[in-house]
Amino acid sequence: MTVEYVFERMMGMRWKCKVMLEDEFIAEAVGVKKSVKHEAAEEAVKILKKTQPTVVNNLKKGTVEDVISRNEIRGRSAEEAFKQKIKEDNIGNQILRKMGWTGGGLGKDGEGIREPISVKEQFKREGLGLDVERVNRIAKRDIEEIIRNYARSDSHIDLTFSRELTMDERKQIHQIAQKYGLKSKSHGQGHNRYLVVSRKRRKEDLLDQLKQEGQVGHYELIMPQAN
Repeated sequence: MTVEYVFERMMGMRWKCKVMLEDEFIAEAVGVKKSVKHEAAEEAVKILKKTQPTVVNNLKKGTVEDVISRNEIRGRSAEEAFKQKIKEDNIGNQILRKMGWTGGGLGKDGEGIREPISVKEQFKREGLGLDVERVNRIAKRDIEEIIRNYARSDSHIDLTFSRELTMDERKQIHQIAQKYGLKSKSHGQGHNRYLVVSRKRRKEDLLDQLKQEGQVGHYELIMPQAN
């Protein structure tokens, strides 16, 4: 809908600002020109809430459990790696079978390991003065795996990444999200800055879902407050 702000000069430094919605008067405010538009918009929102449903983004109310931490990113990646089986066309698999292995645990009686040994990154010859940030850095492939799985799923819950991620890691998330046709946005300032990845939704589709379910991800539908 078309929103128009109409300004009228008052006495001294004061201005009146009217809010027009589809050429219909909604609300007005009087004040200094720098802030009167914002004050008029707030008055218009208060009035509209009494007669119209409101979509509220409760992103800042998210709990700690909703946030994807650095350790969780690593954990998800390690979990997926552990699930990977050695395929029959693997060279090591073929050599073992030629030696009589038929599957299951290694060893004469099958008492050995059944799964491949997980590969762990090791920074050699680094003791005192070790760059802790480098050790704690998460791999781009780990981030991409989480975002790719989300893009392929039917989940309506946004991905909220922890404040502990670095600026470079957030930049990677922005790039990967764009690659999979997702929307990403950073919130907060300084050390409190965090990033949210979500699906690109048409406003009409979001409203239809909210009417049916009442809440979709961080979005909630609030019905008119008028008695």
